Amino acid sequence: MTYKLPTKWSPQQTDFIAAAANGRKSLVLRSVAGSGKTTTLLGAVVRMSGPTAILAYNKKIAEEIKAKLVDLRVDWKTANAGTVHSFGFNMLRKLLGNVTVDEKKVWNTVQVLDEGTPFAAVVCQIVSLAKQRVVNTREAMFDIINHFDLLEDDQMGQAEQIVALALKVLATSNNNTRVIDFDDMVYLPLILPVRPFKFRTVIVDEAQDTNPARRALVALLLAPGGRVIAVGDQHQAIYGFTGADNDSLDLIGQQFKAENMNLTVTYRCPKAVVKFSHQWVSHIQAHETAPEGSVSFLGTVDDSFVPQASGAILCRNTKPLVALAFNFIRRRIACKIEGRDIGKGLIKLALKWKACKTIPAYEAKLDGWYDKQVVRLNASKKEAQLAFIADQYETIKAIMGYCVEQKKNQMTDVVEWIEDLFGDNVTGVVVLSTIHKSKGREWNTVYWLNRAQTCPSRYATLPWMQEQERNLCYVAATRAMGELIEIEYTLDK
Repeated sequence: MTYKLPTKWSPQQTDFIAAAANGRKSLVLRSVAGSGKTTTLLGAVVRMSGPTAILAYNKKIAEEIKAKLVDLRVDWKTANAGTVHSFGFNMLRKLLGNVTVDEKKVWNTVQVLDEGTPFAAVVCQIVSLAKQRVVNTREAMFDIINHFDLLEDDQMGQAEQIVALALKVLATSNNNTRVIDFDDMVYLPLILPVRPFKFRTVIVDEAQDTNPARRALVALLLAPGGRVIAVGDQHQAIYGFTGADNDSLDLIGQQFKAENMNLTVTYRCPKAVVKFSHQWVSHIQAHETAPEGSVSFLGTVDDSFVPQASGAILCRNTKPLVALAFNFIRRRIACKIEGRDIGKGLIKLALKWKACKTIPAYEAKLDGWYDKQVVRLNASKKEAQLAFIADQYETIKAIMGYCVEQKKNQMTDVVEWIEDLFGDNVTGVVVLSTIHKSKGREWNTVYWLNRAQTCPSRYATLPWMQEQERNLCYVAATRAMGELIEIEYTLDK
């Protein structure tokens, strides 16, 4: 079906489209969940004179925008859509020719410089975050360590040694331009003499999830006298743990002297869901034609529970999703958990002790390791790390328990289950998803699993963590286009 723009716009959309099409000032469009921001952006693009770059959040969204631009007869010379990484990668290829992409570039560099170092993993983390923040000094490395709480207790005494190695690895990585990794696609154009194509307007979608390197690349793409249009929702900023700045929209506004505009009406959510969401975001409004919808509490579900085919089950943590997924599998209800990368992380943990081939041998090793991690992380108040490790531990324990039920006793069985259970862009079966993975998606019926027990995370003690926990609740509620239903599932079944 050919994509078409609406024939009628709301007053807020009309004001933004006029400002984008006729003005020359940078804009920050603060748009609530389901407010039609992409449609509104395209309504502006077709009225703008190019060249315009549209930086989409991920490859899937970039491809969708490209297809819509074709339907709207907007040629690529007028508006070019892609991810920020694709724009950076194209600059590098023009400067360097063919390059090899290797996500193990930094790891391999560590091994060459200090083979067998016990600090390899944390050095890779530090270097990655240094690239994302475009820094290369000792002081900046320590700032990264402190902000993201990277060092374990037994590493604190070697902090200077770790930072020295990280600086050496970063410098060596910078000099090796024959091989690049994902971070390099955005970072290297900022430190190499690239000659980027300059755009009159650079549009940044999901701008609340940017980091310093991404914002610097935006500035690099701007022609003299050009302007930035940043679109996002500060209340959907949920990726602070990956390096994104919690106040990215404010930072963009300050850097580019942008005017703030708003889209406060959601076209996705029914009135009952909007009213429910006011406890986190007071300014979101339902459209006047929105259905009433419903918000309800179903209570504890049992083996008679069958979710709506058009729905999804969301939860703050992974373990409850796994427990419910196994309930469905036992009852021959086809299901998948959204997030292949979550599965990869669990597989890495499952293979942590390669000598442990059976589940009992591995479980004994896992339990001892986890107990030590809890003591260490509690003592050093590393709440974010503890939350992540606890969810992984509880999830893999649940998977092992299911394998034992099925008379499968090998760790290879655990890995097979993980590979089969997790996927990306799940459709056609019952969808289970963490709230983080649900962002950008919508369903007619949303089941919110174990909200009281998991939201907010008990590990969120720092102010920025607590703010992102509130944002997660808002994201979960606003995935619903019709019904929002809270359910509980007892995990020790």
